Amino acid sequence: MEFLKSLKVISAAAVMSISLVACSAEGNEFSPEQVVQKALADNAKMPAYYGESVMKFNDETGNIELKEWVSEDGKRRTEAVMPDTGEKSITVNDGNKLTSYEAATNTAFVIEVTEDTPMHQSPKEQAEILLDAIKDTHSITLVGEEKMIGRDVFHLKAEVKDESTLYGNQEIWVDKEHWLVLKSISTSGDIQVSVEYKEIEFNPTFEKSLFTLKLPEDVEIKDVSAMIEEQPVDSLEDAAEIMEKPFLYVPEEDGIAIEQMTVMSGGSDINPELTLTYFKDNLPYFSLNVFAIDEENKEFDGEGMNIRGLKGDKTDIKGFRLLNWAEDGFGYSVILSHPELTFEQMIKIIEEMEYLKGK
Repeated sequence: MEFLKSLKVISAAAVMSISLVACSAEGNEFSPEQVVQKALADNAKMPAYYGESVMKFNDETGNIELKEWVSEDGKRRTEAVMPDTGEKSITVNDGNKLTSYEAATNTAFVIEVTEDTPMHQSPKEQAEILLDAIKDTHSITLVGEEKMIGRDVFHLKAEVKDESTLYGNQEIWVDKEHWLVLKSISTSGDIQVSVEYKEIEFNPTFEKSLFTLKLPEDVEIKDVSAMIEEQPVDSLEDAAEIMEKPFLYVPEEDGIAIEQMTVMSGGSDINPELTLTYFKDNLPYFSLNVFAIDEENKEFDGEGMNIRGLKGDKTDIKGFRLLNWAEDGFGYSVILSHPELTFEQMIKIIEEMEYLKGK
């Protein structure tokens, strides 16, 4: 299970553990709005739990079977198995660092845990992110009260009413006592992901050693925090040397100037990503990201549009405006920063891009 797939499992496990932390329903009837309000308003702590679940993707990823042990103070152990291939990974968050071990490659990836790390956030904080994101863009209905694996649950549906949202249709089954999502179906475009607990036990007793990951002596350890590091780039000449072959950029003219250049560097498995931040009239105008890709002229899915004679992609979501396309072995992403800069104006600027060549 390569690193990116491991991150997918780690992130999915974080999403899976989203809990709507609130007070006990005590048999009362709630409207969808009340369910959401209670989930966001109450400060009750999530108890420790052990769970077994299945995550299903409708693409080539296949299914993932998960076991998780979560302590009351937020420590977490997740064991993921892909039945189709037999690949297995073990991820442990001990509160200070997150370590993911892949037996097939005898490799461990280590990430320093901060307050912004998804799996370090409390269930309530994760729930707030999801619910705050969909409460205005989705129509939420309470389908009813049901039973799942011996637990009383609320069954909610959230259907998109604002197409500009990042989240598609959601369907969730929420435990009425602890407000843990016991089942979810998330749809976004052609992608659908479902997670369903097959077993759940609250307030179990765990050995402390469970949240310490013992690694083989000959394991290869990769520090992801060190692998992915942003560094300043002093000149265009340096940028050309970093990217190794000619790439497109926007020359400084017509009042447009490069304010900052940085590169996100990594190990041999990660291609560098160059970011050029452009200003106009001393204000942020747009930023250009450049990164190497395997496909020479990849066609992007989504809201396709013609960019430099190639099929690109346009995103316009709640003030976040982005253009993507691929050309001659590089992927390009342009984020429009200035509110008065239109897509049409940006396309014209892109059409005038030039190749930056090294020495």
